[in-house]
Amino acid sequence: MPDQPRIAIIGGGPSGLLLARLLELNGFTNYLVFERDASETPGPGQQGGTLDLHEATGQLALKRAGLFEEFSNHLARWDASCIHVVDPQATTVIRQAAQSRPEIDRIQLRQLLLDSVPIEKIRWGHGVASVNRITGIGTRAAAKSHTIQFKNGTSTSGFDLIVGADGTWSRVRSLITPANPRYSGKMFIEGRVPCDSAIYSAAQDMAGSGNMMALGQGKNLNVQQVADGTYRVYFGLQVEEDFQKQFCGDETSMTECMRECFRGPDFFGSWSPKLKQFVELAEGPFRLWPLYCFDPEEVGWTRRISPGLTLLGDAAHCSTPFAGEGVNCSMQDAVVLADAIIRHCGSSSIGEETVSDGIEKALAEYEMDMFARGQDLIRKSRTIEEVAYRDDGARELLKLFQRMAEGA
Repeated sequence: MPDQPRIAIIGGGPSGLLLARLLELNGFTNYLVFERDASETPGPGQQGGTLDLHEATGQLALKRAGLFEEFSNHLARWDASCIHVVDPQATTVIRQAAQSRPEIDRIQLRQLLLDSVPIEKIRWGHGVASVNRITGIGTRAAAKSHTIQFKNGTSTSGFDLIVGADGTWSRVRSLITPANPRYSGKMFIEGRVPCDSAIYSAAQDMAGSGNMMALGQGKNLNVQQVADGTYRVYFGLQVEEDFQKQFCGDETSMTECMRECFRGPDFFGSWSPKLKQFVELAEGPFRLWPLYCFDPEEVGWTRRISPGLTLLGDAAHCSTPFAGEGVNCSMQDAVVLADAIIRHCGSSSIGEETVSDGIEKALAEYEMDMFARGQDLIRKSRTIEEVAYRDDGARELLKLFQRMAEGA
């Protein structure tokens, strides 16, 4: 193999770690993953919930990474993709059996990928403060003309490729595109139902091993089981981005103030007691997840503006989660990018070209594919989001599912 490209992967989430794994498997070992977390143990509130992996994207990505058997036999919850949709009076509108889209907790997926990458390739405690162009170096020097400044006071440079897999608030993105995520107007507030909770049996009845969604009156309430058998509760609201500012005090008092607010007529006050019990008894501290997104037309940029730089996942095509395909799309990003790097930077393809020439061909190929998929993801999510927050959201979602099935 000719001189390998030196690659910096910013962010140790699913897309960044999967890219590292695929590069490693194919002999491209001159890479480093820079992750802001201090260690592989996530901090409080960072674990996330659960997600389903789709056959043509997330599952295929794990097969390509040689990890599908471990996932399938030990981590996949094949019976957990069932969905129960009700209206605000707890009347069943949709009951969908488990599909071929097994669930896995986000923290488990991350650990599966982490364990597949050599430990020396991960730089923990390296949150990026900025990526800066070195003055006096021409653009043809590609990513080597950039210095990565870390929040811990260190810096590094000399990479042929810098991949921003650093999520919604990417530090790499501003060098590639002026696009910034906007607040969607929607927010999830998360609580929990442990196994010893008084409403645990109600959660089992409503959600089972999967997910219950109560939709209507411009809001929703979701109950979802995770791997340890407990449940996450998500109150999906249309509120201002600074919603939290109206509540004061410590985490406990803020949780109780929010709970009191949710009892009111503007939120869940008129909902069925079967659903309001989750407002009353879901355990805190409640955590707020404002939802951000791009407009579809913002996904895309001119390749010549940013030689040696690209984006993966939410950094490239941030969307709200309503399509249920965000991580799957991000993992497909990693597969497509890895394939392009292998194709254009391997021993049979470089020839007389430079490493930067091969990288630019790989990025042009990857981005042409990624732009289309990212735009489609945002459109799908926006369609489902708009339906889910209608006054009769549950039945409108049923109609949407029926139209989608007819068009399949």
